Amino acid sequence: MCPPRRDFPEMPNTHALHIYRKVFLFYFKFPCSYNPSTRRFYATSGKDLFFSFCVPEFAALGGIILNTTEAVYTVYSERIRILSVLLLLIGLIQCVYNVTAAVAFWLVKYEQAAFLNDLVRQVEKLEEGFGKRVQKWDTLTIMLFQFIVISATLPFLFSMFVAFLTVHDKYYHLQYAVVDSVCPMNTHLSCKLITFMVLTITYSYVGFHCAAILVGSIVTSAVVLNMLLDSVRDLAKLNPRLRSIRMYQRFRIIFKTVENMTTFLATLMLSIGFGFTVMCNFTTVRMLGVIRMPFYLFFPTAALVAMAAIGILLPYGIASWERSGKLLAGWKVRLRVKGGIFLMRRYCEKTVKGLRPIGLRAGGGEFNFFVFKKSTKSSYYVAVMDKTIEALMT
Repeated sequence: MCPPRRDFPEMPNTHALHIYRKVFLFYFKFPCSYNPSTRRFYATSGKDLFFSFCVPEFAALGGIILNTTEAVYTVYSERIRILSVLLLLIGLIQCVYNVTAAVAFWLVKYEQAAFLNDLVRQVEKLEEGFGKRVQKWDTLTIMLFQFIVISATLPFLFSMFVAFLTVHDKYYHLQYAVVDSVCPMNTHLSCKLITFMVLTITYSYVGFHCAAILVGSIVTSAVVLNMLLDSVRDLAKLNPRLRSIRMYQRFRIIFKTVENMTTFLATLMLSIGFGFTVMCNFTTVRMLGVIRMPFYLFFPTAALVAMAAIGILLPYGIASWERSGKLLAGWKVRLRVKGGIFLMRRYCEKTVKGLRPIGLRAGGGEFNFFVFKKSTKSSYYVAVMDKTIEALMT
């Protein structure tokens, strides 16, 4: 008779997904979501997903068209201003990432749910021989909680700032011209007030949805990488036997199945985070005293949030590669000095030699540019600082 399944409490890593669900997923559904009651991921489909997920994406696609049209109009009308260009780029970055990531999540939602569930099952199976998790609010969960809350407030401040500039004909000149032709805003204060409120609500809706997709990508990636780090730590406590080696192989196979997707998303988040951070740093320094309070606070806060997001992903991506590499190196050494059956030991040695570390890569398609290592973090921050200084000097 099989022993009853041990019932573990919810892993503290997944508590951040529950917080994200409460803050962002109150008005729309994500293609792949986490159910705290079953501790499993599931793929959503049908009409509910169309109205709650695809309709906001059409709004984000409209944001891309609007920003592109405004950029063309600004160039041809020769009304180019530094602040307008920066705001257009920030809006384009948010909307482009939103649409691109949403299409990717939509296409691989079933594969993503299967990958995450396989990972959770392997983590639970590995932890059967170790103590229960009792700490619900670990360091990562606290960091992600602060990141989620701050990220949820930034779209509203940015939307109010953009709407304020629009009603004063300093941004989105086409929208101002259309509204002003119907109801002159310079002569009717009520027209200006109503337009400001409508634009603020519209921009907030699009900006909040863009933030939801971006924050969801970062939170899910951080949780997955933290699961991997915990599993590698537990595997390091085991002897390099056939059971532990096969368990590592399962983790390796699970991550290999979604390598193209993780490589694409990691490259996209790294490149967009880089450009967004440089622009916010530039605006923070150059526009000090030019942009009114409290709108000015958006740019230094957004720069800190972008740095924090990369500061969460890079260390965990780097640590997964470094720790899994150390685990394999330690197993090779221990197998050489370990006694036991000769044939079994030789088989384990050859199997371990064929294993590779698990980590994040940057690239596109079948091409991998580099693996996230210790030098990646320092190179990223140095590049951000150098490009910010170059922009300020031009």
